[in-house]
Amino acid sequence: MPSEELSTRRITQVLHEGFADHSAGPSRRLAQSDLVDDWLRTLWERAGEAVSGAGSGAALAAIGSLGRRSLGPASDLDLVLLVDPAKVTQERAAELASALWYPIWDSGTSLDHSVRSPEECEQVARQDLRAAIALLDLRTVAGDEDLVTDTASRVRAQWRREARRRVGELVDLAMDRDRRYGSLAHSTEPNLKSDRGGLRDITVIRALAESWLADFDHEVVDDAARTLRDARDALQAVTGTSGTRLGRADQDAVAALTGHANADDHHAVLAEAARAVTWELHRAVRAAEAAIAPGGSATRGAGTSRRPALERHPHGVIVQAGEVSVDPTSRDLLRDMAAVRHAATTGLPLSDATLARMAEAPIEPLLPAQRDVLVDALAGEHLADVYEALDVKGIFSRWVPGWAEIRNRPQRSAVHRFTVDRHQIETVIESQRFLARVSRPDLLLVTALLHDMGKRPGMRDHAAEGAPMAEEAARALGFDKADSRTIATLVREHLTLISLSTGRDLADPTTLRDLLKAVDDDLETLELLRALTEADAVAAGPSAWSTWRADLVDHLTDLGRDALRGTATAPRTRLAPQRSAQDAVLAAVRRTGSAQVIYPAHLDAEPISQLCVGAPDGAGVFAAMARVLVRLRLDVHSAVVSTLDGIAVNTWWVAGTPADLPHPSVVRTALDRELAHRDRPDARVLELPPAPPMRTTEDTPVVTLLPGASREATVVQVNARNRPSLLADVAETITAHGLQVRSAHVMTLGRRAVDVLYLTDQHGRALEPPVVGRIVAALMDAAST
Repeated sequence: MPSEELSTRRITQVLHEGFADHSAGPSRRLAQSDLVDDWLRTLWERAGEAVSGAGSGAALAAIGSLGRRSLGPASDLDLVLLVDPAKVTQERAAELASALWYPIWDSGTSLDHSVRSPEECEQVARQDLRAAIALLDLRTVAGDEDLVTDTASRVRAQWRREARRRVGELVDLAMDRDRRYGSLAHSTEPNLKSDRGGLRDITVIRALAESWLADFDHEVVDDAARTLRDARDALQAVTGTSGTRLGRADQDAVAALTGHANADDHHAVLAEAARAVTWELHRAVRAAEAAIAPGGSATRGAGTSRRPALERHPHGVIVQAGEVSVDPTSRDLLRDMAAVRHAATTGLPLSDATLARMAEAPIEPLLPAQRDVLVDALAGEHLADVYEALDVKGIFSRWVPGWAEIRNRPQRSAVHRFTVDRHQIETVIESQRFLARVSRPDLLLVTALLHDMGKRPGMRDHAAEGAPMAEEAARALGFDKADSRTIATLVREHLTLISLSTGRDLADPTTLRDLLKAVDDDLETLELLRALTEADAVAAGPSAWSTWRADLVDHLTDLGRDALRGTATAPRTRLAPQRSAQDAVLAAVRRTGSAQVIYPAHLDAEPISQLCVGAPDGAGVFAAMARVLVRLRLDVHSAVVSTLDGIAVNTWWVAGTPADLPHPSVVRTALDRELAHRDRPDARVLELPPAPPMRTTEDTPVVTLLPGASREATVVQVNARNRPSLLADVAETITAHGLQVRSAHVMTLGRRAVDVLYLTDQHGRALEPPVVGRIVAALMDAAST
């Protein structure tokens, strides 16, 4: 086979074999490995007959996925050229390596290679943990098979001799990967190989078993490995590369290729497999650590009566051999919840026997005392680890009605890092910071646990539709009707505060009125909503929260708090244009008749700066300003648009400190030039590359009318894929329809931009229905460009 045909043959073969049959995966990967083995043997034969026979002192061996005979259609090759220095000279070894490596590179296949003697393999395995694990898969491809067998035996014997001192290194290796990559089960764009619960963790599990210090459930791990490898194969077939990151753009195609109805269903299967792998790794590590502990854990007694020390805690909780268990003879109704609380607060794992018994225990609504212990567990520092242990055994889904429907469900919002269930756990963890600031910390924790229960297939408004689900779950968890209704209210409105703060005009009385209506004019509910809003956003991901958004949220919360108390809110200079800057710009425009730009004093820790920009008012001024900001690569966060005595004085908040921004004179000159040519269509074209074509339905823009958001203006929300020219295109569309922008509120969430525009006609009035219909359609076209 010519080298250049190899990659094509590998992709073609795997597509021909198909993916929908889960049981066919191993045989398909075996066929891939055989294809590559045959090709490598051909290269070996061409390299020279002198080293092709038994006892020749040279061999080509495979490690990695080829060594395990589980090769994907575009997987890299990991090869070792083994040589016996007594039989093969260095010069001959170099010739042989060149004859092998260059044709592989010429084929376009990625190659990780080395040339070593058996002694050098031993040495590198002793020094490098990753190399030692890889060499456990050493397999002969061509040449002296006895040489490979001897080397593999040496590496395995050494691995077992040194396993006790390397268990800690293995744990650190897994923890380091967890910190760098995160959890496959909870990631919205998982790395099938490197994430926690991925293919590399399976390799670690099997390495621990090779040490004879621990074992694992082979059926569970083998089934999970098949699921993950099938996904890897499909991804490589779709992309034609060796990558293992399952990005959003490829998820639909990979799901279809693996026989799933949609990407969400496929993700749920992957998450189930990853959680099984994570749990088996956890069990194997614990077994290995117990095996190497001197005398086990703390013990008591002597001789044959020696036993691990046992600590008794209230409600029948027992700590023995570093695990949390329960006294099986105890009839305390708080026993199981108390064990969960002890694990969540101490970080000690629940024992397998305790988890198995909890998974089989009858489920009834919690009593108030059991509810209180569960709330204490939700406040525990180690809640995430306890949740994973409970969930992998199906316990959490039995305790919380409706949990099974959101378990392992991926999030389609680009700001989210986790699946729906894990995001709720992360929100609980983030809400722990606010427990001392609210009057009902128990309601905050449980609402955080239930706030996204409506994110199920087919749901259109997860907040509204999830509220009754959360109320039902709260009753099952032991809350009375009044508290359950409060939880339902918070769930229904958990997006209201952030939406109003960042997407509405805070100076418009309707914004405050809508907030007070959402919290039923109740101050306690408002305080809970404020804490939940930040916990939810921080748990979602870094792009969902910032000090800028926190200030907006705090300002609206202060308005609501003071309205309920009957006090006045002190003005926040950050959230409104600085009056002195407006006055200075206004006076300068009057004096010169041209554009003026001032950067007010920058006082915030976060790099968000104000630009106060003025120019004689007229059609297209707002659009011209937007185009200038786009051309200067300024990322707009928000805007306040006003006209004073025939002069447009607009304040823009952009990313960066004043030192990072172009000099005000640069902005002024650019705006003068833009305004001078604003009537020329060719001059309005932005010098920017075209946006990439839409690849998924997530790229589709949505333009929504927000009725009742203002009495003085028509409020329209444009939610579209973000691109540098989006705001300028939207502004140009508004100008073309002869409308005015009273205020604009711009927000970027991952790959999406959400722009809320307060529009009026030329007389400053809200738009008539026919005009509304035309501008909504035009904005859809502009956002789709």
